[in-house]
Amino acid sequence: MSQPAIIPEKELLTVCGGKMKNPQDFPSAIFRGERVYFCTQACLEAFESAPERFMAGEIEHPED
Repeated sequence: MSQPAIIPEKELLTVCGGKMKNPQDFPSAIFRGERVYFCTQACLEAFESAPERFMAGEIEHPED
């Protein structure tokens, strides 16, 4: 009898590149129809001020 395939858990990342296990614990917003997560509230606020520029990497990552 064969064993069921083990499917690796998908690694969840914030848009800033940080790893997260519990997305509900992170600030989030909708961008182009998809929910995106941020490492801190400061990153979410920077995103909200200019979403396209933030996602393009044109806005420096806030220091909290």
